Amino acid sequence: MKVEIQYVNSPEEECATLRVCKDHNGIIKLQEIIEKNSYQTMTISCFQQEKIYSISCDHILYFETVQEMLLVHTGSKVYEANKRLYELEEILPEQFARISRSVIINLNQVEYYSPLANGLMKATFYNGEDEFISRKYLKLLRAKIGGKNHDKGR
Repeated sequence: MKVEIQYVNSPEEECATLRVCKDHNGIIKLQEIIEKNSYQTMTISCFQQEKIYSISCDHILYFETVQEMLLVHTGSKVYEANKRLYELEEILPEQFARISRSVIINLNQVEYYSPLANGLMKATFYNGEDEFISRKYLKLLRAKIGGKNHDKGR
């Protein structure tokens, strides 16, 4: 597919026009990405000791609350943030999902999900860490990851 870019003078003039022969999943997904600005990487301000970091959401595995502190887990480090989980839920991109009272995960960082005998499910991240998904959030999570599985042809 050919791509043309025209530069305009102001943000108000910005518009994306897709000329397609027929509708298909790729075009619908592209439309969603453009309309929801999900192509832009969001960052979260975090701190570790005396330093302040701006961490890309793409690098975050999960957020968890431990004793009134919000911890931000990346593949190799843990940071703190001055937000509450409910505040994050409102601003995070769609690749994030709440899985318990104290945890929000990045679905793009999950390697696989494992059902457990007690009705719970476990999410294992690419770095080997695990988080447990409570029954309360399981149905919503299954709906989110079910849609992802269909897109990958599973």
